[in-house]
Amino acid sequence: MSKNDPLSLLREFTIAKREPSLVDASGATVQELTDATSVVFDDGTKQFKFARSTPTNYRRGASDEFYTLETLLFLLQRSTQSVAEYSLEGAQKMIPTVSILDKRLVLDYLQGATAHSANIVYQTESNKRAGDDVVDSNQDSGAKKPKTTTHSAPGNDSEVLSLIMSKERLAKTTASVLRGSKSFANIQKNGSEILMGKGKDDKGIKKPDPRQPGAAPPASSTARPGASSSSQTPRPSANPSQAPSRMPIIIVPAAVTSMITMYNVKQLLEGQEFADSGDIRNKGESKPNRLKIHRRMKPNETTKVPYEVIDNTDILRPEDWDRVVCVFTTGAEWQFKKFKWQKPVELFAQVKGFYTKWTDEQPKETIKTWNVEILSLNRHRRHADRAVVTEFWDKLQGWCLANKPFLTC
Repeated sequence: MSKNDPLSLLREFTIAKREPSLVDASGATVQELTDATSVVFDDGTKQFKFARSTPTNYRRGASDEFYTLETLLFLLQRSTQSVAEYSLEGAQKMIPTVSILDKRLVLDYLQGATAHSANIVYQTESNKRAGDDVVDSNQDSGAKKPKTTTHSAPGNDSEVLSLIMSKERLAKTTASVLRGSKSFANIQKNGSEILMGKGKDDKGIKKPDPRQPGAAPPASSTARPGASSSSQTPRPSANPSQAPSRMPIIIVPAAVTSMITMYNVKQLLEGQEFADSGDIRNKGESKPNRLKIHRRMKPNETTKVPYEVIDNTDILRPEDWDRVVCVFTTGAEWQFKKFKWQKPVELFAQVKGFYTKWTDEQPKETIKTWNVEILSLNRHRRHADRAVVTEFWDKLQGWCLANKPFLTC
């Protein structure tokens, strides 16, 4: 083993396709992570034993917290699960989970796909964590010796530099410096007022009276005789409602057999709870032609981002297609016959596609060849819908920022 910290050992064992041992308080080997109190790494020559809750060197996002050994081990055991299933099982077993934004990065590092991560901060001897004990299999099984790091006296510049670097701490990462604290929500409003002639420069300026001596004559009096009014330069409209809309559009299927329709899309994407469309129709509620739903930027912010939802593309103008960011599909190609892009390959290269199904169902064969994301809902556990909706908004926002940054996604 090259290193004896829990993160390096877990990565080394994962790449070698070996699993660490789980032991309980009595020292007996157990199978379930929830039954264990310690995790043991044994390569045949040395044995390293850590408490299940030992913090590792992998930091959670841009925070000051570090993922524990049980969190990373649980992620590896459930690496093939969906985000919703993984989050739900972690909550049921009371095991902290890896955040959605970090999940792929952590798995790539532990499985050897990447060699480094900006979120890894190695500790020095002065900050050694409790539980980092090493047992040498060549000695008695009951004898333990703490790992130590010996620094030789600095004799040249390279040794001095190594000593300095060992005491450095990573203050910021590329992800943390990009997170700002200012809000730019008023830029669109101020820009629209300036472009439409309602800026601050117009306030307090009194227009000259053409009846007063010395006042400039009106534009119509300086026109050449016989010149038509159409030759005059038109003034821009002062109505802000004529400005191009930047509200993104979501299209849902019009088929009554679809899981997501105009009847229940607002309750799912805004209320974060699925409701059957048939039950809503049986209550006598009429289907809306257009809907406006809102998504909060962050859980602790009151600012909401509006989205327009439709199921009939006939009401779209040609320029409105630039605002279409998301299409829910049933897997039937005839759904796109009135779209601007009628072939699935072209359509899902221009918009983000989603396909919804139950967790106990298999997706349609056509879906496997389309560039769409699959959202799996549980038939009975409505409290699990929140994780699925969060996954939807995260993926849609990431796609919008990369492909249509001119919209207010």
